[in-house]
Amino acid sequence: MPESPIPASPFLAITMLILGLAGCGSEFVTDPAEAGTCAELVESGRAVAENVLERLSGQTLEELEAANPGDPFAAVDHLLRTAEFEDQAEVLGCQPEELQLQACEIYGGLAYRARGQVARNFLDPYLQSCD
Repeated sequence: MPESPIPASPFLAITMLILGLAGCGSEFVTDPAEAGTCAELVESGRAVAENVLERLSGQTLEELEAANPGDPFAAVDHLLRTAEFEDQAEVLGCQPEELQLQACEIYGGLAYRARGQVARNFLDPYLQSCD
């Protein structure tokens, strides 16, 4: 598999932070600040991943670089909400190890939405726990 053009470390960190293993939430949560459990944080992470995949779908790295040569992924940076996820994961006490356990189950169903190599590369870190 070719190396991802997306920097791995931020996406791996996000993966670890937005995936959770805790009790089931009663309602689907889309805002990380509203998550009351690690499981709800996972739900909100999936919503974010869906938005990012929609934005990246069908785009090439060349198109992203042409739109913003200095930061080709600027178009999705604001969607990731990294700081919010990090803060809420800390508040909830979500551990990276427990967060990774749910990655395959929660994000595996998103694979069909990853149209194009850039979108697939974005999703790859979320699915690493499937191996």
